[in-house]
Amino acid sequence: MPDGIYDKVRLAVGRVVDAGAHLNAAAAAEKIGRTLGLSEAMIQFTHIEIRNSVYEPEYKKIPYSERIVFLPHCTRNTKVCKATVDEEGIHCKNCGACAIDSVTKIAKELGYMGVFTAHGGSMVKKIITKYNPKAVVGVCCFPEALMGIEGVKALGKIPQAVLLLNDGCQNTVMNLPLLREKMQMINATVLENTKKEKK
Repeated sequence: MPDGIYDKVRLAVGRVVDAGAHLNAAAAAEKIGRTLGLSEAMIQFTHIEIRNSVYEPEYKKIPYSERIVFLPHCTRNTKVCKATVDEEGIHCKNCGACAIDSVTKIAKELGYMGVFTAHGGSMVKKIITKYNPKAVVGVCCFPEALMGIEGVKALGKIPQAVLLLNDGCQNTVMNLPLLREKMQMINATVLENTKKEKK
């Protein structure tokens, strides 16, 4: 992957969204992809980033304490994983063998409502209904991201999605720098008010 391609895509996405025209995300992603000479995987990334950009202003208004993160179980290192499983998914034991541990620590530092490693859409819906967050960050493959964004919006929540770096149902890899960036996004005013409330 050439250096800076993610930044170039996101800059192009920002221009498209800022134009304010009626937006067909798929068509816009294809157009950006052709212009930049992107691979199919990067066109999918572009499509998701367009959808993320549409919801980003509202997402940034939501405090960390009213957000949850969903991670896919396929990123676990199943050879050494000691996680337990129940009706809310896989519970990381922080062994450090996969990125789930890192995400859990980031979420805790920021004060997120929770991190859930779920097995599918029905489990995700139950968890959202139970905990009632205002925003949801999900890590997943492209088809799951499209369904997830629609599903989260249908529940009245603000979505953000981060695509996995590779496809497959096991040994997948998270884009941890991008996920961290998404998790940290917040309006300065909202962040300042949150700090004041903690004092």
